[in-house]
Amino acid sequence: MGEYVYCIMRYFYLSALFFVSLGLHGQTSQHTAGDSVFIRTILEEHNVIRQEVQLLNLAWSASLAADARGWANHLAGIDKGEHDASIRGREGENIWWGTAGAFSVTQMVGFWGSEKNGFVYGTFPDCKKSRSAVVGHYTQIIWKNTTSVGCALATNGKTDYLVCRYGPAGNIIGQKPY
Repeated sequence: MGEYVYCIMRYFYLSALFFVSLGLHGQTSQHTAGDSVFIRTILEEHNVIRQEVQLLNLAWSASLAADARGWANHLAGIDKGEHDASIRGREGENIWWGTAGAFSVTQMVGFWGSEKNGFVYGTFPDCKKSRSAVVGHYTQIIWKNTTSVGCALATNGKTDYLVCRYGPAGNIIGQKPY
């Protein structure tokens, strides 16, 4: 009798998990407007990185956050990380994606900041220690002319997508970051 009850309970548990996962598929959740902890964390993490090279703090931009929200939701919907080509030259963009719920916003932005290890001060894009070094996320954060940032975090239950938009855009070929 105990084994029968266990099997029934296991069936209901697995069925519930299945229906919950169906409900999550394709849906997105987001953090931006009105989420003061999210906004404060984003600004703190970006500004610590900028302060290391003695740059002014970035300000939060609701319009950049709205743009980031649209793209983050799009990425969560297609479950693929890719840049938004339609904003080139108008807004800068950093994208991070990883296992849903496994990383904090601090870790996500910190990943971009860790690119400092491959950075050498110079003219963009030739400001990296080696050919294989990736520094473009870091240089966007520390770009001297960038004054504002807006970000959004979306998930599809499997993958989280953090999109940050920057104004004015950085990473301009032939210029130095600061």
